[in-house]
Amino acid sequence: MSSSTLFLLRFLAVVLGVLAFMHYYFWRRMVKGPGFSPLVQRFGTGAVIALFLLLPVSHALAKQFSFQQLFPLLWFAFLWLGILMLFFFFFLFTDSLKVFYYAFHSLFQRKQNRPDPSRRRFLARTLASSASVLVLGVSAFGVKKCLDPPTVNRLPVNISGLPPGFRGFSIVQISDIHIGAMSMRAELAEIVAMVNSLQPDLIAITGDLVDGDAAELARELAPLAKLKARHGVFFVTGNHEYYSGVEEWLSEIEQLGITVLNNSRTEIQQGEDMFILAGVTDHNAGRFGKEHAPNFAKALGGIAETSKIILLAHQPDAVEKAAQYGVDLVLSGHMHGGQIWPFNYLTPLQQPYLKGFYRYKKTLLYVNQGTGYWGPPMRVGTYKEITEFILS
Repeated sequence: MSSSTLFLLRFLAVVLGVLAFMHYYFWRRMVKGPGFSPLVQRFGTGAVIALFLLLPVSHALAKQFSFQQLFPLLWFAFLWLGILMLFFFFFLFTDSLKVFYYAFHSLFQRKQNRPDPSRRRFLARTLASSASVLVLGVSAFGVKKCLDPPTVNRLPVNISGLPPGFRGFSIVQISDIHIGAMSMRAELAEIVAMVNSLQPDLIAITGDLVDGDAAELARELAPLAKLKARHGVFFVTGNHEYYSGVEEWLSEIEQLGITVLNNSRTEIQQGEDMFILAGVTDHNAGRFGKEHAPNFAKALGGIAETSKIILLAHQPDAVEKAAQYGVDLVLSGHMHGGQIWPFNYLTPLQQPYLKGFYRYKKTLLYVNQGTGYWGPPMRVGTYKEITEFILS
């Protein structure tokens, strides 16, 4: 069994385990805890089991049917996943408050009162009702934000020593579109139209463009062939390209007139002036074969110290290696800005760069929040982003 297969199997086992625990937690707080009648509890238990099976079953069916045929089922399955996560965090917060309350109560109240079952039942039902209203309201808001068009961020970027011919030069970045089960050609066509309306000098796509097999989804990328930029359209792989058959996808992407910069570089010329545009493969690509591993020396080695360098790298932690090679600006994505609050507080466990600008030593990093979304069709505390950089 290959290392990539083992990695995927471990990943799936962890995901299913976490999913099972979250459903159990939801069942304890929304079905068992409120003390409903046995009939209601049986119905609720069956519903929670069905919801738990929804995502793995829909993915199993995706092996037999196309994403287009399963779109309503997949959309509902991922929507439920987002709602479940919000319920989970709500109850995690309220249960934490309970722990502090009972700890304080046991320390400072001498007389121990007998627990009142009717009071506990009332409080459990009140909490379940409050959770339903709050979570469903936030979910509706999150879905609307996810269905809205991306926001265009127009940002000035000062690069010390930039050749004068590139002052005012525009780079438009899109990232993490995730064409697949949840996003199709229509959404991509809207993004392409928005990018072209900016009339960019150069377009950068920083990975996670697709989620699925090229044989099924290649036609969905057709709008990308209409991207227009004076100096071209460039792409680097994200982790999801490797989950989806990277070799087939690279061939399809190149046929659309897009230049792939995987561990390579090119010179961007404007009159007598020039800067280096480089790209590296995804941080974890080496798990799918040594030939796929990011190679900073190949992409960036041997460049004259006076040259200005812009690097495309899917995961933002690439900035730490890029700084060793004197890179001026790194454009990345991957983090989705956390996508659904409060995941923005958890992302530092993976890496400390969430969204926006960072400075690492002398290298400037920008982390795009994602032009699409992944998993639950929700954006809570974040938004879909197209970034236009104006160099100076």
